[in-house]
Amino acid sequence: MSDNREISEKERNKLMKRLHSHLFWVGEKIPCTVEIEGNEINLHEVVWEIVNKETYSEHEMKSIDMFIDMLSEKEKDCEACLEQKNITCDEAKKMFNETAGLMRAIMDLKEIADNDKKKTIDKCICKDINAQEWDELRKQLCPK
Repeated sequence: MSDNREISEKERNKLMKRLHSHLFWVGEKIPCTVEIEGNEINLHEVVWEIVNKETYSEHEMKSIDMFIDMLSEKEKDCEACLEQKNITCDEAKKMFNETAGLMRAIMDLKEIADNDKKKTIDKCICKDINAQEWDELRKQLCPK
């Protein structure tokens, strides 16, 4: 059943508040496709391939950072549309789901970027320390 009435301010505020809640994106589905800069991208497939890759070159990490920036821009556009445009409840729900999925994709990719940067820092700081000693030190300094 569709809801073609215009979204109320109360409903809009509820959606926006939910988008900005802590860890809201956990469990959200990454959209199968998304249009970015006029190109349709198989977002779910691209993120899956990136996340499941074992190692990344410096060039790949720069590309991932650029992709994160592009997705962040798209997410901001979707959020602005949801927040400001006169749209129906169905359109708002669709826009909300797309925005949430983009946020999930961004966070998945940021986790890779952050972990790779930590590994690079580890290598630079600890050239003279063997891997086992460094792992023990990290566990002591950064318990999970």
